[in-house]
Amino acid sequence: MNTTTISDLFVYPIKSMAGVHVHSLSFGSFGVRDDRQYMLVDQKHRFITQRTHPILAQFKPHAIEPGIWQVLGPHGAQVDIYAESTTESVIETSVWKTSLKTREKSKTVSRWFSEQLDELVYLVEFDDLESRFRTAQGHQAPFAFADGYPLLVCNQSSLEALNAALGQRLDMSRFRPNIVVRLDEFQEYETKKLRLEKGGSIVFAEPCVRCNVPAIDPMTSVYQRELHLRMKEILRRNERVIFGMNAITTNCAKLEIGDQLTVVR
Repeated sequence: MNTTTISDLFVYPIKSMAGVHVHSLSFGSFGVRDDRQYMLVDQKHRFITQRTHPILAQFKPHAIEPGIWQVLGPHGAQVDIYAESTTESVIETSVWKTSLKTREKSKTVSRWFSEQLDELVYLVEFDDLESRFRTAQGHQAPFAFADGYPLLVCNQSSLEALNAALGQRLDMSRFRPNIVVRLDEFQEYETKKLRLEKGGSIVFAEPCVRCNVPAIDPMTSVYQRELHLRMKEILRRNERVIFGMNAITTNCAKLEIGDQLTVVR
């Protein structure tokens, strides 16, 4: 396949929580706007994820108007996060091996999440206290609280091949992509970039190595161990379990569903 289109786009306003389907992605000084701008840390200021807190999969953010995210908790409670409201409380934390200074977003919002999770946590924001950059194929791009790269690209055909091998249907939401395209199955691992017809490129960096999170049912937060073992067998390539490609964009201010792409190998 030499050409394709963007079929789906997602942002993850709060790291490790559910994604939000969007019609376009735009880019600013902190990378993808609204993507992993916020993150929960525990009382020791370590960031928390679905690996240790699978219930996070059931927290559902959605935009109620520009600058306001509303999060619906698993038991029906909800809280609003206002872009303009930020404390001066600095919290030093890290994303894996990268140390970061952050600001607590809101005492009220931190208290709400603490009540929902039954432990002391803080919602922190990535802002002008820090900057992070990632390089791919000689190009550099900023990003916020994502694990390693600004973008994750997944291939719908590869998901269908995985589902056929498993004999069951997994939704793409388990793999938490920002961008979904349709290439030949597993063609993404032999692709250098996707060149946008309107200008700019999505530059591929390296495959996304997978942990147990895709085996957590996003509807129930139940970890499905047998499913995890089977996925590890099917998705193993070069001694690693991978699905999707980490990526950055170059010379691109916005991506939209339906954008035309040329596959560059």
